[in-house]
Amino acid sequence: MKIYLVRHGQSEGNVRNLWYGISDLPLTGLGREQAAQVGEKLRDVPLAAAYTSPLSRAADTARIALAGREVPLTVVPDLREQDMGRLESMSVADISVFDPEYLRRLEKDWVHVCPLEGEPFDTGLAPRVAAVLDAIVKRGEDCAVFSHNGPLCFAMTYLLGLPIETASRFYLLHGCFSVIEIGPEIWNEQHALLRHFNR
Repeated sequence: MKIYLVRHGQSEGNVRNLWYGISDLPLTGLGREQAAQVGEKLRDVPLAAAYTSPLSRAADTARIALAGREVPLTVVPDLREQDMGRLESMSVADISVFDPEYLRRLEKDWVHVCPLEGEPFDTGLAPRVAAVLDAIVKRGEDCAVFSHNGPLCFAMTYLLGLPIETASRFYLLHGCFSVIEIGPEIWNEQHALLRHFNR
């Protein structure tokens, strides 16, 4: 099976350089264009199913990308982005004034340093996204997953069998897709290959 991991298009939060996760900020005009572009890239890819975060920037990306196709789209709450707690929707500049040392720690190791009063990446986001991925892999269907940088970076490590610390080495571009292939034709059912990255 092949899993197409798609990051949402540019959102208003990205333009404003906000540190945000669960805030439901919409796509920009460019973000909608990026969603249409990724849909065009995937136009001839057979998909049995698609799954999306409930946040509008991901869900709208999915709807735009899949427009005109009969691909069942399921909203999955656990594909949402990490809750940034007290840092939610603060600009990076504001956080650097609020607590510069904490910002340095967070930027250096966001896998293990939890946002203030927010959701831990390693013990919060990771297990909920892993459960979603386990269910998807069990179905064994070629599918697309529309989500956010945090969940998708974790998905890369989880599906490829890498340590969670390597999540910080991935960065998913807006409106691009990456492909992970899993199955006995690769090696065995537990083995996966990264076929494409940020296409």
